Amino acid sequence: MENKFVVLESSMNAVLNINFGIKIRLQELGKIEEYARGLLHMTGDQAAMLGAVLKAFRTELENEVVSEECIGGYYRMLRECLSFNRSPKGKKCIIYGDNWLSREITKKMISENYCVFNWQMVNPDYVDEYDLHIVCDEAVKEYGIHTIPNQDKVFKVWDYLKYKFTVFPAFYKNYKEFKKKDQGKVKCVITGNANIAHAARNKQMHMNTVSLANNGQDIYYDFQMFHHACESMLNLKFAVIGLTPDGLRYDASRSRVEWRRCLVYYPIVGSMHNCEESSQLVKLFESEQEKIQQLFDEDYIEELYQVFEVKRKLYLEEKDTVFQEETANHEMDTREISELYNRPHSDIPIENKAILEDYVRYCREKGIQAIFLIPPYTRWYKQHMDISYYTELSGYIQELSGRYGAHIIDLFGMDMDDSYFKDYANLNSIGAIKVASYINAILEG
Repeated sequence: MENKFVVLESSMNAVLNINFGIKIRLQELGKIEEYARGLLHMTGDQAAMLGAVLKAFRTELENEVVSEECIGGYYRMLRECLSFNRSPKGKKCIIYGDNWLSREITKKMISENYCVFNWQMVNPDYVDEYDLHIVCDEAVKEYGIHTIPNQDKVFKVWDYLKYKFTVFPAFYKNYKEFKKKDQGKVKCVITGNANIAHAARNKQMHMNTVSLANNGQDIYYDFQMFHHACESMLNLKFAVIGLTPDGLRYDASRSRVEWRRCLVYYPIVGSMHNCEESSQLVKLFESEQEKIQQLFDEDYIEELYQVFEVKRKLYLEEKDTVFQEETANHEMDTREISELYNRPHSDIPIENKAILEDYVRYCREKGIQAIFLIPPYTRWYKQHMDISYYTELSGYIQELSGRYGAHIIDLFGMDMDDSYFKDYANLNSIGAIKVASYINAILEG
């Protein structure tokens, strides 16, 4: 099959060749118009500009005195109209999407000597003429990529990166910082969910500490991440096992809100736990990861994360606020609490209790002091929760503490003023200082 881009490039070179006669150069200009309009879709403005450049090109060639300077200028404009940032005879790719990622990937591919085309300019009848198709937006939009003859050419970069940091940025940020630590000096690790991440902050500890607490993290992934940390942090002395009153009855892999987030843990722990659709998700992730690693190394992925963080902070800056019960959105808060304390599955607490026992047993075997931490909550929160969940949790950690020698810092019953909280469930920096004082008392013996 004739490669239309090769013919197009040859024709473009021919019209610049002053050794060819005007007739030949005009014929080649006609080929440029024919192939350009066939290969590419253009908006009305783009088509008008292309037509104007070609008309000026013809006029210049038809003059008795040919201005090669003008022809050179028209040639450069023609390449701009056709998005020929590189030679179209070389490697070519289509970028799908119009967001921060598509702009960054476009710059990257140009630097790698690809001729880059925006998906809106491409005639779908000739997609087999391109070497790569890079999807930088939600794949559900499709862009017609399912019709591409060779699916090995399709790289769903957004699908891959969204589980790495766009859907769950807090996890990627925490894990990135963890990997940069001098792991031989770390003495304490904190695990838990968002409530714990706000309550027990490593910068408040009087010991070199890493927090692996994260939004939506359950007991299973608490233990998995701690086990992973222990493999490289050989001098650990303490494990702060953060727990929330509803923790025994929560399984992220079975939560309709959280289960997709389990995929971010998969490359680290090799499991999606109880996720029913895990095989399909893992297959997608692994196939995209294998392909994307052929294009981009980890350093470049890290650069993309930095760009993402800058853009994210423009509209999602973390603020340290003070909870005010009289102005809070209690309708939404009540709905959230209702969901937290409406988990009737009896098998989840059975499994979580077993995991929690494995956690403290593992700590004892490694010579690591386990510290159970239940953070404080606002009075409003405690009035609207199901107290039986806390009673179940409290009784069980007391049992484990008796068997394995774990410390317990249970601040649930502490009546703390609203000024210590940023919202109805999470502590602000003032509250975190208070919690740190209890943890540091144990860390310092």
